[in-house]
Amino acid sequence: MTVGPLPSKLLDSYRPLAVLVLLLVLGLLSPSSTAQQLYRWVDDQGEVHYTDQVPPSHADKERARLSEHGITIETQPGVLTGEAREHARELERRRAEEERLLKRYRTVDELELARDGRIAAIEASIQAKRDDMRDETRTLIALYEEMQALQKQDEPVPLDLMSKIDASMTNIRDGYTEIVDNESRKQSVEDEFEGDIERFRQIRRLPAPDELDWTARPARNGSTLVDCRDRVQCHTYWDHAVSYVRAHSERQGEVLGPGLLIAFQQDEREIRTLTIAWTQKSADQPVQIYLDIQCRNRLTASLICVDPNVPRLREGFRAAVMGE
Repeated sequence: MTVGPLPSKLLDSYRPLAVLVLLLVLGLLSPSSTAQQLYRWVDDQGEVHYTDQVPPSHADKERARLSEHGITIETQPGVLTGEAREHARELERRRAEEERLLKRYRTVDELELARDGRIAAIEASIQAKRDDMRDETRTLIALYEEMQALQKQDEPVPLDLMSKIDASMTNIRDGYTEIVDNESRKQSVEDEFEGDIERFRQIRRLPAPDELDWTARPARNGSTLVDCRDRVQCHTYWDHAVSYVRAHSERQGEVLGPGLLIAFQQDEREIRTLTIAWTQKSADQPVQIYLDIQCRNRLTASLICVDPNVPRLREGFRAAVMGE
């Protein structure tokens, strides 16, 4: 029985192995070959080569140095350029991030507890500053009423009183700038942990959370904050915000100054103040128009708003300001 020649594709598949075996045999037979280097490298067409030197044209490519027995003893990575380098950096960043997550947290619950702890600390700072704003608002309203009483009697308003009003307004605007900054920090924490939790689930191959899962954090209510950069647009937004607050404050009284409007109203249950503040940390930062609604129960001094219209006022603010 005569065996014909092997197919060329089969020969090609065995050729690298045959070359390696031949080199190994020669290495065993020749004592002087033990010091010779042997490299495995792949050309641009994907063909594997075994040679004692890497061609200069492939010096920046990945290659492996082999022992005299054909075992890889060193891998020299190729030189990355352009997009390949950026891709490698991104992969390394993601690997380091995943390693950090796995070392720091064991479960999704631990991630959620860490998130809630950081958010609670920021919310405590926000509430403390809102308490300061409540006290400062009472001071401003008293000063404003004193000024209005003098104006009704056609008496001049002392410069000292005007200075106190200006200082109080500045304090309130600065306070709301700090509140808005903390609101942004809170959102950054929520975004950071949302990404971490999603990556942690992927690494651990955990199922997606149930949409009805009671542990899921509700979406942040950002409807009381509007950003803008164009000055004309910002002033248009401000006018819309003023109109919105006035339309829902029953016009029982208000304090209006540069970048600040405080409208107050009361009924048999509580006293409410609706404040909008124009805040901007620096000239290169966006303008942020912020609505704050605070309540005080007339009987219990509770700060929880009981008027059912308050949630609707918060929810409708952003759309009203942006003209949506």
